[in-house]
Amino acid sequence: MSGINESRWPSLTVMIPSLGRDERLQATARDLARQDYPGWECVIVLQGQASEAQVSRLRAILGERLRVFHADEANASLARNIGLLEARSEVVLFLDDDVVIADPDFLRHHAGHYRAPEVPGVVGQVLGPDRAVRDERHPWSHHPRNGWLYFPSNFNHPAHVRNGTSCNLSVRKEWALAVGGMDAQFEKGAHREESDFCLRLTDRYGLLVFDPKASLVHLGEPSGGCRNWGMNSGVHPVHHVAGEWYFILKGIRGGQILWRDLPHHLFALIRRQILNRPNLQSLRSLWRASRRSLEGLRAALGKLRAGPRPVGTVRRDRYRSW
Repeated sequence: MSGINESRWPSLTVMIPSLGRDERLQATARDLARQDYPGWECVIVLQGQASEAQVSRLRAILGERLRVFHADEANASLARNIGLLEARSEVVLFLDDDVVIADPDFLRHHAGHYRAPEVPGVVGQVLGPDRAVRDERHPWSHHPRNGWLYFPSNFNHPAHVRNGTSCNLSVRKEWALAVGGMDAQFEKGAHREESDFCLRLTDRYGLLVFDPKASLVHLGEPSGGCRNWGMNSGVHPVHHVAGEWYFILKGIRGGQILWRDLPHHLFALIRRQILNRPNLQSLRSLWRASRRSLEGLRAALGKLRAGPRPVGTVRRDRYRSW
């Protein structure tokens, strides 16, 4: 990267919500400490139990780049909103606390796109623990409105997309705040929380850049994590089920989902919630999953009546600086 005028590159805040993953979070922090980028900070929002010793270990890794906050409520969307509010940079990069970043130029791959003033955000490639990539994408993934439902996060070629995953997503802070940030009605870290945000962002400011060079491995640790209350397979936990229904209902109300889009979303919901591989192996599981989906729909209707919890509803007395 020699010869680059660093003054043209944006300042960057890396934002990580974390719950119960002390060792894994430290490993992610060590990967970040090896990044070759001049102007960045790291904001970590701890939830659940946290200690001075845990924060001290993180400071030993990240030094003065680190700023730590603690939130009373364990909610991934709320934590990301706190990160948006507290970020001192023009670009905010959302990561999870259980990722592996091998490339020391990872931050540069994100930040470089923001030298184009029209770019609202960047989605990086997300690999599973097997590190497998895909060179082909589903034909339906090219659909201008619903293609994101079929777009593989481990795709290996550049693209423009309408949605991204919050474990590897950067956005312009000002524009993210302008659309209300995340919606903390997605309880804990429910399915589709980032989709709701990305669709609001891209409907106003245009498509996100998908850059496979900005690649990381998402380990999906089975314990801890801001969204990991129950496995996201088989009969899903009710907050994930309710989140997906809430996303659809809210999207229809807000215009992010048109009525003609609905078959795509219902197909994705039924396939994920009910007709997934573990459930298809047992009639009892299919019945339980169907009941759980109706339970989630009822909960989503309640959330819709209550209204969203955007970034503007964050109460500063509900979190503190460490």
